[in-house]
Amino acid sequence: MLGFQSIILVTISLLITLITNVTAQQECVSYTSPFDFSSGYPKIWEKPTSKDFNTKEFKQINSSINWSKVPKIATRKMVNGNVDTTGYPDSDPDCWWSYSTCTTPKPPLQHDVSFCPEPGTLGLTYDDGPNCAHTVFYDFLKQNNQKATMFFIGSNVATLPNEAQRAFIDGHHICVHTWSHQYMTTLTNEEALAELYYARKAIKRVIGITPRCWRPPYGDVDNRIRAIAQQLNMRTIIWNLDTNDWDMEPDGTEQPAQIDAIFQSLVNMGQNGTFADSGAIVLEHELSNGTMSKAIEWYPKLKSAFKHIVPIASCMNVTRPYIESNFTYPSFAEYIGTRNNNTTDPKSTESYRPTGTPQAHGPKSTPTSIAKSITSYNNLISW
Repeated sequence: MLGFQSIILVTISLLITLITNVTAQQECVSYTSPFDFSSGYPKIWEKPTSKDFNTKEFKQINSSINWSKVPKIATRKMVNGNVDTTGYPDSDPDCWWSYSTCTTPKPPLQHDVSFCPEPGTLGLTYDDGPNCAHTVFYDFLKQNNQKATMFFIGSNVATLPNEAQRAFIDGHHICVHTWSHQYMTTLTNEEALAELYYARKAIKRVIGITPRCWRPPYGDVDNRIRAIAQQLNMRTIIWNLDTNDWDMEPDGTEQPAQIDAIFQSLVNMGQNGTFADSGAIVLEHELSNGTMSKAIEWYPKLKSAFKHIVPIASCMNVTRPYIESNFTYPSFAEYIGTRNNNTTDPKSTESYRPTGTPQAHGPKSTPTSIAKSITSYNNLISW
Protein backbone atom coordinates (compact mmCIF):
# COMPACT_ATOMS: atom_id res chain seq x y z
CA MET A 1 0.00 0.00 0.00
CA LEU A 2 1.10 3.53 -0.64
CA GLY A 3 2.29 5.49 2.37
CA PHE A 4 0.62 8.77 3.31
CA GLN A 5 3.45 10.86 1.83
CA SER A 6 3.34 8.89 -1.40
CA ILE A 7 -0.41 9.42 -1.67
CA ILE A 8 0.07 13.17 -1.16
CA LEU A 9 2.78 13.31 -3.86
CA VAL A 10 0.66 11.36 -6.32
CA THR A 11 -2.35 13.59 -5.60
CA ILE A 12 -0.32 16.77 -6.10
CA SER A 13 1.07 15.42 -9.39
CA LEU A 14 -2.42 14.60 -10.65
CA LEU A 15 -3.72 18.03 -9.66
CA ILE A 16 -0.85 19.79 -11.47
CA THR A 17 -1.54 17.76 -14.61
CA LEU A 18 -5.30 18.45 -14.40
CA ILE A 19 -4.86 22.18 -13.83
CA THR A 20 -2.35 22.44 -16.66
CA ASN A 21 -4.64 20.56 -19.05
CA VAL A 22 -7.73 22.59 -18.21
CA THR A 23 -5.89 25.90 -18.39
CA ALA A 24 -4.23 24.96 -21.66
CA GLN A 25 -7.54 23.95 -23.22
CA GLN A 26 -8.96 27.36 -22.38
CA GLU A 27 -6.11 29.05 -24.25
CA CYS A 28 -7.06 27.64 -27.66
CA VAL A 29 -8.90 30.75 -28.75
CA SER A 30 -9.05 31.55 -32.45
CA TYR A 31 -7.75 34.88 -33.68
CA THR A 32 -7.41 36.72 -36.95
CA SER A 33 -3.98 36.23 -38.45
CA PRO A 34 -2.24 39.13 -40.18
CA PHE A 35 -0.75 36.63 -42.64
CA ASP A 36 -2.38 35.19 -45.73
CA PHE A 37 -1.12 31.73 -46.70
CA SER A 38 -3.81 31.06 -49.30
CA SER A 39 -1.34 31.59 -52.16
CA GLY A 40 2.37 31.00 -52.59
CA TYR A 41 2.32 27.95 -50.34
CA PRO A 42 1.00 24.39 -50.45
CA LYS A 43 -2.38 23.82 -48.86
CA ILE A 44 -2.24 23.69 -45.07
CA TRP A 45 -1.35 20.19 -43.86
CA GLU A 46 -1.17 18.81 -47.39
CA LYS A 47 1.84 17.40 -49.20
CA PRO A 48 3.11 19.78 -51.91
CA THR A 49 1.84 18.99 -55.41
CA SER A 50 2.72 19.78 -59.01
CA LYS A 51 0.91 23.10 -58.64
CA ASP A 52 3.51 24.12 -56.06
CA PHE A 53 6.39 22.87 -58.23
CA ASN A 54 5.37 24.84 -61.31
CA THR A 55 5.68 28.32 -59.85
CA LYS A 56 8.50 30.60 -60.96
CA GLU A 57 9.69 30.79 -57.36
CA PHE A 58 9.98 27.04 -56.82
CA LYS A 59 11.57 26.46 -60.21
CA GLN A 60 14.28 28.92 -59.21
CA ILE A 61 14.85 27.03 -55.95
CA ASN A 62 14.87 23.70 -57.74
CA SER A 63 17.41 24.91 -60.30
CA SER A 64 19.71 26.12 -57.50
CA ILE A 65 20.14 22.52 -56.29
CA ASN A 66 23.06 20.56 -57.73
CA TRP A 67 21.09 17.37 -58.27
CA SER A 68 24.23 15.49 -59.35
CA LYS A 69 25.24 15.57 -55.67
CA VAL A 70 21.96 13.99 -54.55
CA PRO A 71 22.21 10.18 -54.43
CA LYS A 72 19.86 8.34 -56.76
CA ILE A 73 17.99 6.39 -54.13
CA ALA A 74 14.50 5.07 -54.87
CA THR A 75 11.60 6.51 -52.90
CA ARG A 76 10.43 4.24 -50.11
CA LYS A 77 6.99 2.70 -49.92
CA MET A 78 4.39 2.94 -47.18
CA VAL A 79 2.77 -0.20 -45.74
CA ASN A 80 0.13 -0.04 -43.00
CA GLY A 81 1.07 3.50 -42.08
CA ASN A 82 4.83 2.94 -41.85
CA VAL A 83 7.77 2.89 -44.23
CA ASP A 84 8.36 -0.55 -45.66
CA THR A 85 11.86 -1.90 -44.95
CA THR A 86 11.23 -5.29 -46.56
CA GLY A 87 14.13 -6.44 -48.72
CA TYR A 88 16.40 -3.58 -47.76
CA PRO A 89 20.04 -4.80 -47.44
CA ASP A 90 21.48 -5.23 -43.96
CA SER A 91 24.58 -3.32 -45.06
CA ASP A 92 22.43 -0.17 -45.02
CA PRO A 93 24.12 1.52 -48.01
CA ASP A 94 21.89 4.61 -47.70
CA CYS A 95 22.38 5.26 -43.96
CA TRP A 96 18.61 4.97 -43.56
CA TRP A 97 17.64 5.96 -40.03
CA SER A 98 14.28 4.19 -40.14
CA TYR A 99 16.08 0.90 -40.84
CA SER A 100 19.17 1.08 -38.65
CA THR A 101 19.08 4.44 -36.79
CA CYS A 102 22.17 5.37 -38.83
CA THR A 103 23.34 8.94 -38.21
CA THR A 104 26.82 8.81 -39.79
CA PRO A 105 26.65 9.03 -43.57
CA LYS A 106 29.91 9.05 -45.49
CA PRO A 107 31.41 12.42 -46.49
CA PRO A 108 30.71 14.81 -48.09
CA LEU A 109 27.40 14.41 -46.26
CA GLN A 110 27.47 15.77 -42.72
CA HIS A 111 26.71 13.41 -39.87
CA ASP A 112 23.43 13.97 -38.07
CA VAL A 113 23.48 15.75 -34.74
CA SER A 114 22.23 13.02 -32.39
CA PHE A 115 23.79 13.89 -29.02
CA CYS A 116 25.34 16.79 -27.15
CA PRO A 117 29.13 16.43 -26.98
CA GLU A 118 29.40 17.98 -23.51
CA PRO A 119 29.35 15.41 -20.66
CA GLY A 120 26.28 15.33 -18.47
CA THR A 121 24.38 17.65 -20.80
CA LEU A 122 20.82 17.19 -22.05
CA GLY A 123 19.76 18.86 -25.30
CA LEU A 124 16.10 19.80 -24.85
CA THR A 125 13.91 19.53 -27.97
CA TYR A 126 10.19 19.67 -28.69
CA ASP A 127 8.62 18.59 -31.99
CA ASP A 128 5.37 19.43 -33.80
CA GLY A 129 4.74 22.99 -32.62
CA PRO A 130 3.59 25.59 -32.41
CA ASN A 131 0.51 24.60 -30.45
CA CYS A 132 -2.50 26.80 -29.70
CA ALA A 133 -2.47 25.68 -26.06
CA HIS A 134 1.18 26.27 -25.27
CA THR A 135 0.98 29.40 -23.09
CA VAL A 136 1.19 27.56 -19.75
CA PHE A 137 4.03 25.46 -21.13
CA TYR A 138 5.98 28.44 -22.49
CA ASP A 139 5.34 30.38 -19.29
CA PHE A 140 6.81 27.47 -17.34
CA LEU A 141 9.96 27.39 -19.47
CA LYS A 142 10.33 31.16 -19.13
CA GLN A 143 9.90 31.04 -15.36
CA ASN A 144 12.68 28.44 -15.23
CA ASN A 145 14.88 30.51 -17.56
CA GLN A 146 15.01 27.45 -19.81
CA LYS A 147 15.49 27.64 -23.57
CA ALA A 148 14.82 24.68 -25.87
CA THR A 149 14.99 23.81 -29.55
CA MET A 150 11.54 23.89 -31.15
CA PHE A 151 10.99 21.94 -34.36
CA PHE A 152 8.11 23.77 -36.04
CA ILE A 153 5.79 22.36 -38.70
CA GLY A 154 5.25 24.91 -41.46
CA SER A 155 1.49 24.37 -41.56
CA ASN A 156 1.29 25.06 -37.81
CA VAL A 157 3.32 28.24 -38.17
CA ALA A 158 0.96 29.39 -40.92
CA THR A 159 -2.13 28.82 -38.78
CA LEU A 160 -0.66 29.88 -35.41
CA PRO A 161 1.74 32.75 -36.13
CA ASN A 162 1.38 34.40 -32.71
CA GLU A 163 2.48 31.22 -30.97
CA ALA A 164 5.45 30.86 -33.30
CA GLN A 165 6.54 34.42 -32.57
CA ARG A 166 6.19 33.85 -28.82
CA ALA A 167 8.67 30.97 -28.99
CA PHE A 168 11.24 33.07 -30.79
CA ILE A 169 10.79 36.15 -28.61
CA ASP A 170 11.27 33.93 -25.54
CA GLY A 171 14.67 32.94 -26.91
CA HIS A 172 13.97 29.39 -28.03
CA HIS A 173 16.00 27.94 -30.90
CA ILE A 174 13.75 27.45 -33.93
CA CYS A 175 14.24 24.62 -36.45
CA VAL A 176 12.23 23.12 -39.32
CA HIS A 177 10.01 20.05 -39.02
CA THR A 178 8.78 20.13 -42.66
CA TRP A 179 5.59 21.59 -44.09
CA SER A 180 3.15 18.73 -43.51
CA HIS A 181 4.98 16.05 -41.46
CA GLN A 182 5.47 13.33 -44.08
CA TYR A 183 7.81 10.34 -44.09
CA MET A 184 10.50 12.12 -46.08
CA THR A 185 12.10 9.08 -47.73
CA THR A 186 8.74 8.24 -49.36
CA LEU A 187 8.74 11.57 -51.22
CA THR A 188 10.13 12.44 -54.62
CA ASN A 189 13.02 14.89 -54.80
CA GLU A 190 10.66 17.75 -55.65
CA GLU A 191 8.27 16.87 -52.83
CA ALA A 192 11.08 16.64 -50.28
CA LEU A 193 12.56 19.95 -51.41
CA ALA A 194 9.15 21.60 -51.20
CA GLU A 195 8.48 20.22 -47.70
CA LEU A 196 11.70 21.82 -46.47
CA TYR A 197 11.52 25.02 -48.49
CA TYR A 198 7.92 26.02 -47.78
CA ALA A 199 8.21 25.25 -44.07
CA ARG A 200 11.26 27.48 -43.82
CA LYS A 201 9.61 30.14 -45.98
CA ALA A 202 6.65 30.24 -43.55
CA ILE A 203 9.02 30.56 -40.58
CA LYS A 204 10.91 33.37 -42.30
CA ARG A 205 7.70 35.21 -43.10
CA VAL A 206 6.18 34.94 -39.63
CA ILE A 207 9.22 35.14 -37.37
CA GLY A 208 11.82 36.83 -39.54
CA ILE A 209 14.58 34.21 -39.37
CA THR A 210 15.70 31.37 -41.63
CA PRO A 211 16.66 28.21 -39.71
CA ARG A 212 19.75 26.19 -40.58
CA CYS A 213 18.51 23.02 -38.88
CA TRP A 214 15.73 20.52 -39.35
CA ARG A 215 14.42 17.25 -37.97
CA PRO A 216 12.81 14.59 -40.17
CA PRO A 217 9.35 13.51 -39.01
CA TYR A 218 9.55 10.05 -37.46
CA GLY A 219 13.33 10.30 -37.89
CA ASP A 220 12.83 9.09 -41.45
CA VAL A 221 15.91 10.24 -43.35
CA ASP A 222 18.47 8.70 -45.70
CA ASN A 223 21.37 10.02 -47.77
CA ARG A 224 19.12 11.33 -50.53
CA ILE A 225 17.10 13.48 -48.15
CA ARG A 226 20.21 14.55 -46.23
CA ALA A 227 21.82 15.72 -49.47
CA ILE A 228 18.81 17.87 -50.36
CA ALA A 229 18.70 19.40 -46.88
CA GLN A 230 22.45 19.98 -46.87
CA GLN A 231 22.29 21.94 -50.11
CA LEU A 232 19.82 24.20 -48.32
CA ASN A 233 22.44 24.54 -45.57
CA MET A 234 20.23 22.66 -43.11
CA ARG A 235 21.78 20.30 -40.58
CA THR A 236 19.84 17.16 -39.67
CA ILE A 237 19.14 16.81 -35.94
CA ILE A 238 17.96 13.48 -34.52
CA TRP A 239 17.98 12.32 -30.87
CA ASN A 240 19.33 9.50 -28.70
CA LEU A 241 16.66 9.60 -25.98
CA ASP A 242 12.98 9.18 -26.80
CA THR A 243 10.17 9.81 -24.30
CA ASN A 244 7.52 8.29 -26.58
CA ASP A 245 5.19 10.95 -25.15
CA TRP A 246 3.31 11.30 -28.45
CA ASP A 247 1.81 7.83 -27.94
CA MET A 248 0.20 8.60 -24.58
CA GLU A 249 -3.54 8.09 -24.06
CA PRO A 250 -6.07 9.40 -24.98
CA ASP A 251 -4.50 10.22 -28.35
CA GLY A 252 -2.13 7.25 -28.33
CA THR A 253 -2.01 3.72 -26.95
CA GLU A 254 0.26 4.00 -23.90
CA GLN A 255 -0.92 4.80 -20.40
CA PRO A 256 0.55 7.83 -18.62
CA ALA A 257 2.31 5.46 -16.20
CA GLN A 258 4.19 3.92 -19.11
CA ILE A 259 5.40 7.34 -20.25
CA ASP A 260 6.36 8.14 -16.65
CA ALA A 261 8.48 4.98 -16.59
CA ILE A 262 10.35 6.13 -19.70
CA PHE A 263 10.98 9.56 -18.19
CA GLN A 264 12.21 7.90 -15.00
CA SER A 265 14.65 5.80 -17.00
CA LEU A 266 16.04 9.01 -18.52
CA VAL A 267 16.43 10.48 -15.05
CA ASN A 268 18.21 7.31 -13.93
CA MET A 269 20.63 7.54 -16.86
CA GLY A 270 21.35 11.14 -16.01
CA GLN A 271 22.17 10.15 -12.45
CA ASN A 272 24.08 6.89 -12.97
CA GLY A 273 26.87 8.16 -15.21
CA THR A 274 25.53 6.94 -18.55
CA PHE A 275 26.37 10.35 -19.99
CA ALA A 276 29.63 10.94 -18.14
CA ASP A 277 31.62 11.15 -21.38
CA SER A 278 29.11 12.86 -23.66
CA GLY A 279 25.56 14.15 -23.41
CA ALA A 280 22.18 13.38 -24.90
CA ILE A 281 19.36 14.87 -26.96
CA VAL A 282 15.85 14.11 -25.77
CA LEU A 283 12.80 13.96 -28.02
CA GLU A 284 9.64 15.45 -26.55
CA HIS A 285 6.59 16.97 -28.22
CA GLU A 286 4.72 20.25 -28.14
CA LEU A 287 1.89 18.21 -29.57
CA SER A 288 -0.96 18.25 -27.06
CA ASN A 289 -1.97 19.26 -23.57
CA GLY A 290 -0.87 15.82 -22.41
CA THR A 291 2.65 15.96 -23.82
CA MET A 292 3.22 19.50 -22.57
CA SER A 293 1.90 18.57 -19.13
CA LYS A 294 4.36 15.67 -18.97
CA ALA A 295 7.15 18.02 -20.00
CA ILE A 296 6.28 20.34 -17.11
CA GLU A 297 5.95 17.46 -14.67
CA TRP A 298 9.31 15.87 -15.46
CA TYR A 299 11.46 18.91 -16.17
CA PRO A 300 12.50 19.45 -12.51
CA LYS A 301 13.57 15.81 -12.24
CA LEU A 302 15.57 15.95 -15.47
CA LYS A 303 17.16 19.20 -14.36
CA SER A 304 18.30 17.58 -11.11
CA ALA A 305 19.65 14.52 -12.96
CA PHE A 306 21.74 16.29 -15.62
CA LYS A 307 24.50 18.87 -15.13
CA HIS A 308 23.09 21.11 -17.84
CA ILE A 309 19.95 21.34 -19.97
CA VAL A 310 20.46 23.42 -23.09
CA PRO A 311 18.99 24.10 -26.56
CA ILE A 312 20.76 22.38 -29.45
CA ALA A 313 22.36 25.54 -30.83
CA SER A 314 24.16 26.05 -27.51
CA CYS A 315 24.82 22.32 -27.16
CA MET A 316 26.71 22.43 -30.48
CA ASN A 317 28.25 25.89 -29.97
CA VAL A 318 26.38 27.27 -32.98
CA THR A 319 26.20 31.00 -32.33
CA ARG A 320 24.76 31.74 -35.77
CA PRO A 321 21.84 29.31 -35.98
CA TYR A 322 20.02 31.27 -38.70
CA ILE A 323 20.92 32.53 -42.16
CA GLU A 324 20.51 36.12 -41.01
CA SER A 325 23.84 37.63 -39.98
CA ASN A 326 22.34 40.05 -37.46
CA PHE A 327 21.46 37.32 -34.99
CA THR A 328 23.66 35.53 -32.45
CA TYR A 329 22.88 32.82 -29.93
CA PRO A 330 24.67 31.92 -26.67
CA SER A 331 27.53 29.45 -26.94
CA PHE A 332 27.58 26.50 -24.58
CA ALA A 333 29.89 28.32 -22.16
CA GLU A 334 27.70 31.43 -22.23
CA TYR A 335 24.53 29.43 -21.68
CA ILE A 336 25.72 27.32 -18.78
CA GLY A 337 27.40 30.36 -17.22
CA THR A 338 23.97 31.89 -16.97
CA ARG A 339 22.50 28.70 -15.56
CA ASN A 340 25.29 28.11 -13.05
CA ASN A 341 25.14 31.64 -11.66
CA ASN A 342 21.41 31.26 -11.12
CA THR A 343 20.85 34.83 -12.21
CA THR A 344 18.79 36.55 -14.85
CA ASP A 345 20.02 35.73 -18.33
CA PRO A 346 22.32 38.57 -19.39
CA LYS A 347 21.08 38.07 -22.95
CA SER A 348 17.56 39.38 -22.55
CA THR A 349 14.77 38.50 -24.96
CA GLU A 350 15.65 41.69 -26.79
CA SER A 351 19.15 40.32 -27.35
CA TYR A 352 17.73 37.13 -28.81
CA ARG A 353 15.56 38.97 -31.34
CA PRO A 354 17.25 39.92 -34.62
CA THR A 355 17.12 43.54 -35.64
CA GLY A 356 13.94 44.54 -37.40
CA THR A 357 11.59 41.79 -36.19
CA PRO A 358 8.33 43.41 -35.00
CA GLN A 359 6.71 42.29 -31.76
CA ALA A 360 3.24 41.75 -33.19
CA HIS A 361 4.07 40.03 -36.48
CA GLY A 362 7.07 39.22 -38.63
CA PRO A 363 8.59 41.41 -41.31
CA LYS A 364 7.33 41.29 -44.85
CA SER A 365 9.35 39.10 -47.19
CA THR A 366 8.98 38.48 -50.88
CA PRO A 367 9.47 35.24 -52.81
CA THR A 368 12.35 36.93 -54.63
CA SER A 369 14.23 37.76 -51.43
CA ILE A 370 13.68 34.25 -50.10
CA ALA A 371 14.90 32.70 -53.33
CA LYS A 372 18.01 34.87 -53.44
CA SER A 373 18.93 33.82 -49.90
CA ILE A 374 18.53 30.14 -50.77
CA THR A 375 20.84 30.35 -53.79
CA SER A 376 23.58 31.68 -51.51
CA TYR A 377 23.27 28.99 -48.79
CA ASN A 378 26.30 27.03 -49.94
CA ASN A 379 28.48 30.07 -49.28
CA LEU A 380 27.54 30.11 -45.62
CA ILE A 381 29.33 28.38 -42.78
CA SER A 382 27.89 24.93 -42.09
CA TRP A 383 27.69 23.29 -38.71
